Amino acid sequence: MSTFSLQVPCEFDRHYSVVIKDDGRVAYAYLYEGEDVIGDVWLYNQQQAPATSFWRTEDMPFLNPTEYLAKDATIKPIADESDIRCEWTESKDDGLIEVGIYIRDKFIAAVASGSKPGWSVLVAKDGPLAYVY
Repeated sequence: MSTFSLQVPCEFDRHYSVVIKDDGRVAYAYLYEGEDVIGDVWLYNQQQAPATSFWRTEDMPFLNPTEYLAKDATIKPIADESDIRCEWTESKDDGLIEVGIYIRDKFIAAVASGSKPGWSVLVAKDGPLAYVY
């Protein structure tokens, strides 16, 4: 199973960045403000999704269980930096930073400051790792 890691700085405020990590089991996006993680979202499982959500600390980062996944939740793992595109936005009202994450030009997830978790098009119901987008 392939692994991948990439840090993408915010194009209009370098104090923010998103780190996309695939450890060969599961992939997540982490939104950073400086050195602090201020949001996260599950992107996809590489390993088979567990049937139940039994969380053990030693299993972190967690695979998203089947009960939360959409029927078409299977996605080919990120292989190269060119597979990723991030679209950054900032709310004029409250300064909230949000990033949309695209894999091979398909919108997959969004994460904003304070969103733990963020939102994904690959989940069918809200769960602890991602909310329905």
